[in-house]
Amino acid sequence: MVFRFTIDGEQVTISAKPGAISVMFGTYEVLTYDRGGRLWALVRNGRTYRRGLNGQVLEKRHVDGAWLRRRLSDAEATDLIGSAAAQMAALRNALAASAHTAANGAPGDMLEMLERAACFDVAAHRADCATFARVYDPVGILPPDQYLAVVVQATEGCSFNTCTFCDFYRDRRFRIKSSVEFRAHAKAVRAFLGDSLLMRRSIFLGEANALAVPTRRLETFMDIAREEIGALPVHAFLDAVTGRKKSVEEYALLGALGLKRVSIGLESGHDPLLEFVQKPSSAADAAETVATLKQAGIAVSLIVLVGLGGDRFAAGHVADTVALLNRLSLGAGDIVYFSMLVERAQAPYSRRAMEAGIRPLDSTELREQRQAIVAGLRFGSSGPQIATYDIHEFIY
Repeated sequence: MVFRFTIDGEQVTISAKPGAISVMFGTYEVLTYDRGGRLWALVRNGRTYRRGLNGQVLEKRHVDGAWLRRRLSDAEATDLIGSAAAQMAALRNALAASAHTAANGAPGDMLEMLERAACFDVAAHRADCATFARVYDPVGILPPDQYLAVVVQATEGCSFNTCTFCDFYRDRRFRIKSSVEFRAHAKAVRAFLGDSLLMRRSIFLGEANALAVPTRRLETFMDIAREEIGALPVHAFLDAVTGRKKSVEEYALLGALGLKRVSIGLESGHDPLLEFVQKPSSAADAAETVATLKQAGIAVSLIVLVGLGGDRFAAGHVADTVALLNRLSLGAGDIVYFSMLVERAQAPYSRRAMEAGIRPLDSTELREQRQAIVAGLRFGSSGPQIATYDIHEFIY
């Protein structure tokens, strides 16, 4: 539903959908709020801002042919949210004081969404952040297709936590929640989201390797998620070693309960490289796990780390990753993500690579490595989606 009018000589366009409302001022500024009244995105002065449920705000802008991203400071975030709330309040007041009322075309539901947006000021933002911190443990990372998922945390941390390039869960032990604890968490998530749930497209069963949980307990968790959150498709991470421990029948059962796609950190098909970065899986493990999932009717997304292993492992990384991907029965509904290696400060990869005399690939070599892998793929016209996974884009 779209409603257009003019206030003080400026055209305003309001677009309302079941889960969100967007307001465009002129042709240059757009504010989007979810149905719960939370600011979700703002486009202003050539920059795009996206607010996560945790209150962090990501800024993205295009400079000299490249995208630059940064997280706003708390002060910058509150200034942005405060100015957006003031703008929405002014719009609400202008509508109330003019002929542009519900009786003249703007439906009451749209006006209610505008009212909620106008009330999402700095105080509301800060209270929201505090509630998020009570409801959630830190959400480490999600695959890009799940940025609009409802995360429910059945586990904490990572079940092996040895990969030298990753520091998302390094200071957290792996723990499986009890069914009572998980239901309380799911209820708290539902209460926290409220009508914001209407913009969410799926459930992501967190954290890093929730499908490592025994199947009977997973059944319980998925039943609880469906009861407390809703009948949304379920996604989760899985590592290739753990994945081998479940049968086709077990995955088919989970599929019947709503499991739609599983994300696996493949990283590489080159076993010596996987061993160097202390990834507790092999190409054979990945092939077996993916085959089992596919036989059960579960889609997969596979993540390849471009630049992993630097110059020493580059040739093997390309050749063996191409060989592994081509032997998998990937098709429509599956995704192959290419993610540029980010050498994270708290992860030991950089130090170990330097000690081993490994040179990081430069930007040209990184681009060429991705191109070489893609060029070697033989999926045909019905193959998986090929996509970019930029962890700098993640915010929840």
